[in-house]
Amino acid sequence: MKSKTLKILATVFMSFTILSTSLLAAEEKNGVATETAYAYVIPDNNGEVACYIREGEEIVIVEETEGYYGVLIEENEIVYLEKQYIKEAASSVEVKAEEEVSVAPEVNMEVTKEEKVEAPKKQELSIGEQVVNYAKQFVGTPYRSGGNDLNKGVDCSGYTTAVFKHFGVTLTRSSRGQFASNGYKVSREQLKPGDLVFYGYGTVNHVAIYVGNDTVVHATVPGSTVKVSPMMQRGMAPIMGYKRVIE
Repeated sequence: MKSKTLKILATVFMSFTILSTSLLAAEEKNGVATETAYAYVIPDNNGEVACYIREGEEIVIVEETEGYYGVLIEENEIVYLEKQYIKEAASSVEVKAEEEVSVAPEVNMEVTKEEKVEAPKKQELSIGEQVVNYAKQFVGTPYRSGGNDLNKGVDCSGYTTAVFKHFGVTLTRSSRGQFASNGYKVSREQLKPGDLVFYGYGTVNHVAIYVGNDTVVHATVPGSTVKVSPMMQRGMAPIMGYKRVIE
């Protein structure tokens, strides 16, 4: 009797394990990072930063909470990324269904002498957006005090100086000097991609380039690298102001 009971329990346990595994796999979704952004140990952007996910990186979504996705990284560790930085990939079934029902719209090919057919205009990036795209090419460059080389190493003001030099803008070679002498001040509400954000405790000692969506790209601290990060987060000095040096 005891042997029969144990056999039944083992069968139930195996069935439950298989069912649980199937349910977990069914919940997984694929996605892609739309911007380079920090991932956190817990679903809270004030929490500890676990790593950062690069723009265009394909990821596996295994959890969903309010405002965050839990994504798998190496060794099956789960970290949390804000939903605004992830685009879910459409399933193959959805894509196939769309392909089957899509119908090409009718096009009137007749053109009178008075009509002129123009190709749709490609949306041009603002100069600030061009600055951001160029600056983000050097994410991962090591922080080096006094450095000016975007590939070998830069500090915060060396980074901004080198980036804007590419666009013909000469900046003072210190964060304090850039805040005092370059461009003109703008408000938080007026911030645009490519503007400079300054930090410090009474005196400016750090500068970053505004990316958009309350994020910046900057040469962070010794021992780290150029990163895209939230504009305000734990451990950073208070923001002292914003300036526009190109438009």
